[in-house]
Amino acid sequence: MSTLPSPLPPTELADLDSPQLSALALVLLGSDLDETVVARVLDVEPDRARAAVDALRSDGWVDERDTLVLADHTRLMTTLGENRLHMLARRLLAHHVDGGTLTLPVARAVAATGTPSEELSQFLCAQAELAEPAVAVALYAEAGRVGRLRDTAVVAYAEASALNGDLDTAVGLADSVLERSATVDGPELAAAVRISAAGAAFCGMIDRSAELYAWLGADRAGADAPLAASVLVVAGRLDDAEAVLTTSAGAPPTAATAGAALVATGLVQSVTASANAALNSLTRALSLPGRASRPRMLPDSPAAITALAALHCGELAHADAVLTRAREAERPGSVTANRHQLLTAWTSMVRGDLTSAQSRLDGLDAASMHQRDLLFVHGLRVGLARRTGDNAALLQAWAGAQGVLAEYSVDLLSLLPLGELWLTAIRVGEPGRITHLVEDARSLLRTLGEPAMWGSALHWYGVQASILAECPADLMPHARALGEAAKVSTYASGLAAAGRAWLRVLQGDIDAATVEDAARTLDRIGLPWDGARLAGEAALRASDTRAATTLLQVARALRQPTSAGNGTDSAVVPSPSTPGSLTDREAEVAELLVQGLTYREIGSRLYISAKTIEHHVARIRRRLGAGSRSELLSMLRAMGHGSAAPPPVSAC
Repeated sequence: MSTLPSPLPPTELADLDSPQLSALALVLLGSDLDETVVARVLDVEPDRARAAVDALRSDGWVDERDTLVLADHTRLMTTLGENRLHMLARRLLAHHVDGGTLTLPVARAVAATGTPSEELSQFLCAQAELAEPAVAVALYAEAGRVGRLRDTAVVAYAEASALNGDLDTAVGLADSVLERSATVDGPELAAAVRISAAGAAFCGMIDRSAELYAWLGADRAGADAPLAASVLVVAGRLDDAEAVLTTSAGAPPTAATAGAALVATGLVQSVTASANAALNSLTRALSLPGRASRPRMLPDSPAAITALAALHCGELAHADAVLTRAREAERPGSVTANRHQLLTAWTSMVRGDLTSAQSRLDGLDAASMHQRDLLFVHGLRVGLARRTGDNAALLQAWAGAQGVLAEYSVDLLSLLPLGELWLTAIRVGEPGRITHLVEDARSLLRTLGEPAMWGSALHWYGVQASILAECPADLMPHARALGEAAKVSTYASGLAAAGRAWLRVLQGDIDAATVEDAARTLDRIGLPWDGARLAGEAALRASDTRAATTLLQVARALRQPTSAGNGTDSAVVPSPSTPGSLTDREAEVAELLVQGLTYREIGSRLYISAKTIEHHVARIRRRLGAGSRSELLSMLRAMGHGSAAPPPVSAC
């Protein structure tokens, strides 16, 4: 019958005899009180070992599971003394190593004493290879405290740290391997470069990633040569990327290697061939059967690259499908989870489903992100604020983006958030804060020969930037670039047509049919919000009331979010029986609102409270489907309310 332990041991540690105290130390070191183990480790007769164990159990030093009852382990270690504790740890370790019975709890308990042992270090490293990243990091750290980590273990430690979100430790470990490159084997060197390059990419410094792979060279890249090529393309170094792909033969034809090669091929095709060919290669990379037995730290996920390529082509359904599959297959705690969620939110925003985009953005912890993901966070924040007409949120989001903008280096995969921040800079009157990055982006595109797939989106942002700045002359280079891209890209063709329509609108040449066709084309290629804005601006400037009303209806129809095909539940604002019609009271309020009167002044004129005027304005805005106050005023002017004429267009 087992004896229940006393709440506190009835005797002091100093009262225990030597075998009892040593046996208690073995429990501290993770061992059970097996009499044979105790006898061999303490080098005592079996009868004496049995007596020591029985005394510890009967006196309540251990419970029925032979777990140490004493809460203050430090007191036990002090009583034992450092030398005696290390001696017992070494003997216990030798016993289990010789018998092939070493377990992880014993190994970790022995390691906690700081007892040096190469065998223990190697055992912990072997266990770390089988563990999830969070546990692996702890095991590698313990292994490093009791022995010297080999290059293979250092690289594995760096990988686990990176996958666990600790980029500082990961890059530090990887760089320690790179510093000894002359004596490091090829596979470990390539892995160290991959981890360090991934860390740089996560921090928005893809040029640093490219420099690492250029230094490594195709001959030493081995199976990671396709990763090197992908990074080099994204950084704008196409010739280096093609050279790496040409000389990278002999890698094992695994599914992972084949997938990486397809991603690299797709990125090269995105610059040198058609968007369709590029998307085909990128998507096939995701469709290969098989899954890596262990995750690897990559500069970017194949799913994110594919989704971004699809977004640059207006293929929103394709991007959504890729991201949905990636999120479903995501390992818990994956370092790519934020990236995939952000790109899903971006897809929703571009589609016009602002509620879904905001919801996904709100569900993310920006404090845990690095610069690359933060750039998308800030791009989403300003993009959503711009589309909802929330000027206060826009200013706040713009201010929050300054830290990231000050550190970021432009690459092909960052053009979308850059475009949103570009428009915001003009909107808030601070274009100089982002001009250098816009010029870097345009230089990158010129270096790559103005690839239609990547350049079209940035040039469309350029068109919108020129419109916001009311500088038609600045619009022309972007319109010409879109016109050139239109020869090989349906997406660019739609943007080019919309750009021409915008230019005519700015010049005062309003052709309702042309504008409507351009606006609906934008809707078809995945830019309904842009189409609605084009139609709304044309309605504002149209002198013909019938044309203005028609274009307002187009703008309102395109503005409404839809749940079709995107799995959202966004509500559509119901239309009045006559589109754009207002009640008599609403018309009175609209007339005075357009004239520039405040709510208090309007209320005084109409003998009602300012609060009631606020409710009337809210109903008018919902009825017309206006996305912001400025858009509401534009719509009301186009409907004939007020006497103010549209502001003249500056010739810059």
